[in-house]
Amino acid sequence: MKENLLVSPFLVFYIIHAMQLGIGVLDFKDISQPAGHDAWMSIIVSGASIHILLWLLYRILKKGNGDLISIHRDLFGKWAGGFLSMLFILYLINLSFTSLRVYIEVIQLWVFPQLTPWFFSLVLLLVVGYFVINGFRVVTGICFLSALYSLPIFLTFLFPLKFAHFSNLLPIMDHSVMEILSSARKATLSMSGFELLLIFYPFIKGPDKSEKWAHLGVIYTTCIYLFVAIVTFVYYNQDQLQHIIWGTVMFWKIIEFPALERFEHLGIAAWLFVVLPNICLTLWGAHRGISQLFSLKKKRGMIIVLIIIMTAATGFIESRAAIEKLRIFSGDATFYFIYVYIPLLFLMQVVIYKFRGDKLKR
Repeated sequence: MKENLLVSPFLVFYIIHAMQLGIGVLDFKDISQPAGHDAWMSIIVSGASIHILLWLLYRILKKGNGDLISIHRDLFGKWAGGFLSMLFILYLINLSFTSLRVYIEVIQLWVFPQLTPWFFSLVLLLVVGYFVINGFRVVTGICFLSALYSLPIFLTFLFPLKFAHFSNLLPIMDHSVMEILSSARKATLSMSGFELLLIFYPFIKGPDKSEKWAHLGVIYTTCIYLFVAIVTFVYYNQDQLQHIIWGTVMFWKIIEFPALERFEHLGIAAWLFVVLPNICLTLWGAHRGISQLFSLKKKRGMIIVLIIIMTAATGFIESRAAIEKLRIFSGDATFYFIYVYIPLLFLMQVVIYKFRGDKLKR
């Protein structure tokens, strides 16, 4: 890999953080269903488990000396490895479409009820496609800017503390361990994104030095989710939270300025800078995977990915019930990928390399 295509190790902090932070911050209803007011503990559990998975990812990538596409080919051969890589590409496309469609639903609910999904998708995907075509360094720049632009947005979540009822968090540990773990599973989709390391690892300059930055990125994101979750739980009681759609957006309704009464419109518009890296990174990963797998040129691979997402956005997912099913499906797919497939891949790599012998290790 040419040096002018690589990014510095410390930028992995922004990449991991930008990919993990997304639309999940705007709604904690699903997370709170199993564990109630103790659901904030599930965020800590989820964050801690991600550090273990991140350690596994670095061990897999260091042994494989490449991205997931080349590791699949090396371990399972051309056809079986290609099939697994294709599933990973579809997984990335699904994550990208989920972020896009859920954000559009927030806009339709709070700002423009008559917004046509395909038109907004077309405009946004053309912008994203331009970023992706220009390379990973440009996408990394979007992640860096997103981390900076999102800081003022999170300061607005301090306003609800004026009306906070901290007794909503009591009694602590009122739910069982299994309920907290069930709540942590529902947080999987919100906390995911670190697995993109599997595809952009070769683009890191001195990847060994980036591991500590990846862990710091996870810690930072976990702290943000924990902060917003606690603010949500002390502002709403559990009965209110279960009957409110996008409860975090409601925080912006209590913010008023002399020249701006509907602050939630500004907040939702600014949230585009948080969602944009999610779409950019997943599309870049899918585009790179297709280009490697089928030896396509950059533009052709990008056009294929955009056509798939535009086709889905045109009319397959329209009602809120369908969008909720999409979120559930994406959450389940993410859970099985990061908590089942990644540890399994680590074990298979160890066993296969040991069976082949040291001479065939990369």
